[in-house]
Amino acid sequence: MSEENKIVNQEDSSVTSAGSPAPDKSPKQTQKKGAVHFLFDVVEMFAWSVLVVLLLFSFVVRLCRVEGSSMENTLYEGESLLIYSLGYTPEQDDIIVFHQTNTDFEEKAIVKRVIATSGQKIEIHFDTKKIFVDGVEYADSHKVLKNKLEHNIDIYTLTAAPASSFYHYDTQSDTLTATVPDGHLFVLGDNRNFSRDSRDPSIGFVDERCVLGKAIIRISPFTVFS
Repeated sequence: MSEENKIVNQEDSSVTSAGSPAPDKSPKQTQKKGAVHFLFDVVEMFAWSVLVVLLLFSFVVRLCRVEGSSMENTLYEGESLLIYSLGYTPEQDDIIVFHQTNTDFEEKAIVKRVIATSGQKIEIHFDTKKIFVDGVEYADSHKVLKNKLEHNIDIYTLTAAPASSFYHYDTQSDTLTATVPDGHLFVLGDNRNFSRDSRDPSIGFVDERCVLGKAIIRISPFTVFS
């Protein structure tokens, strides 16, 4: 075969032996390929959505369920909370969720209200039922007075002052004084007679590293906490 014929055959490689152009791919093949691409796009979008949700609920917000009655009448058992955690720094009057790793609570998440933060001095006057933080009276508007087991129990009954140099109880003035250590918080439950909190040695001061976040939204009934 001559060189000229070889060139012609190469140029006409897209032509069938009958001299007609090669047929395009069938519509079924094109449709199948498009369906595969669409399915791949859907799976990819779903995977990215799941990843974003996982990151969001791991580092930004979390869901928490209220257990017990220590935060009544603000929160009730069984209610769900959305808590914010990314870059959060606890402040006075915040409702926080934290872990307590002792055996009494079995590493459960606990919901309480922040009364004093790192370095602040807190005074609880049992006779007048008032709290002072750094000498300023705390606006204790969230507290409730519920009698435990139909007995009249003092709102600020302290089961036992934690064995710590940060706590001091004056029997004459009936006053508990505490200085919050660096990196810790003093917390109380709104339902003071039913709450185990920083007044109790089983909890004491809360390490800020154990704080999961601040309650920002109650899911049902829907409430946004300021």
